[in-house]
Amino acid sequence: MADRVTEPYLVAQHDIAGELRRGRWCVYLHEWLGDEHDLATWQAQVASHAARSGVEVCFVEIPRKDMTLVANVRALPSFEQVTESVAALEHYRDRRSAE
Repeated sequence: MADRVTEPYLVAQHDIAGELRRGRWCVYLHEWLGDEHDLATWQAQVASHAARSGVEVCFVEIPRKDMTLVANVRALPSFEQVTESVAALEHYRDRRSAE
């Protein structure tokens, strides 16, 4: 697993399983779902793509931040890694809203 969090980038839904297989995790801003998806449908679709790739996923909603963590149950990030990811996305969100 990576020790540091990278600059946020968007991963296509069908590519999430590959990220999770590589020991990464994804934190999604709920606004990234757009108008096409609600959170429950998006989670079901991500889990389906991941299952076809042999990856068992877990979702942790972070409601006060409007974010959801997606992780491989066999490669869970540490609390510190999740905290860094959330902080990076909050910084990204603040920077984007200032533009």
